[in-house]
Parts: sequence; C-alpha cells; structure tokens
Amino acid sequence: MSSSTSRVGGSDQPPTRPLMRTQTAGNIGETAFDSEIVPSSLVEIAPILRAANEVEKHNPRVAYMCRFYAFEKAHRLDPTSSGRGVRQFKIALLQRLEKENDPTLKGRVEKSDAREMRSFYLHYYKKYIQALENAADKADRAQLTKAYQIDNVLFEVLKAVNWTQYMEVDREILDTHNKVAEKRGSKL
Repeated sequence: MSSSTSRVGGSDQPPTRPLMRTQTAGNIGETAFDSEIVPSSLVEIAPILRAANEVEKHNPRVAYMCRFYAFEKAHRLDPTSSGRGVRQFKIALLQRLEKENDPTLKGRVEKSDAREMRSFYLHYYKKYIQALENAADKADRAQLTKAYQIDNVLFEVLKAVNWTQYMEVDREILDTHNKVAEKRGSKL
C-alpha cells in the first residue's frame, strides 16, 4: 500500500474533517450564531442574530423569526454563498431554523407571526425601553443603548414579517418606533 493511499492508524475510515470555527464556538444547534462567527461578508446580520439570542428566553418564536430574517438577509447579501464560510454558515443556520420551527410555532401565543411580533415589540418597548428611560440611575446608559439596538432589529423583523403576510405596520407600532428613534438619536 502506498503512503498516499494509506490512512492514519491503518483505519479504513475516511479522515475526519478539520474543525470549523462554528464548531469550536460551541454546539452548532445552540450557540453558534453570535456575532463573532458571522462570516465577514455577512456582518450586517450580526445585530439580528445578537437580538435573537437576547430575546430567545423571553419569546423563542420571536427569536426564530429574527433568525429566519437573518437567513433571508444573508441570502440576499450572498445568494451564491461564494464568500468565505458563507455556505457552511447558511447551512448551519437553516438546520437550526428547521429544528426550531415546529416547537416555537407550538409555543406561539398569538394566532399569527405578525401578531406575535407586534405583541412582543410592544412588550419589549414597555419592559425595557420605557423602564430604562424612566430609571433615575443614568448608569444604565449601556443597557439602554443595547435595548435601542434590539428594538431597532425587532422593528426591522416586524416590518418584514408583516410584509410577508400582506399586512401594514399599524399606527401604534410606527408611533412607538418613531419615539424610540428620536430618543436614540438624541441620546447617542
């Protein structure tokens, strides 16, 4: 047997593939989608995935919708998956979406994804934005900045979900988002 056809240890098993960065970041199905491992050509989706990770414990369906939106945006940014690591990243994200769709759908509180997003967006605004803005302690500025960023992502996802379900974003949501945008602009 020549050295080019022999396997390490004499095994007939194919050699294992080298670890990818996504595989070293943790369990692919659980934590691989934070901003550190997003391929550089998809850097625009990192805030969406960060927001998904932040809201997941409060509403897994909203986190799922954020990740789905991130996947769609990744596909628009690199439709042929030609960027370095993009194909592997998109496959891993798609596998996670397939795994999470049914369980999160069953846990949905509202009757549609658009209503679920609307309800959670208003909940997030009241619980985080208003509460942090009303806090007397200005040390929460970093938390408020983070909440503004998440709010912005949630609004972007809400618009996309409404668009896919042929619904307009209602006036209350637009007014709420405009308030946040004004405050975000004046406080940053």
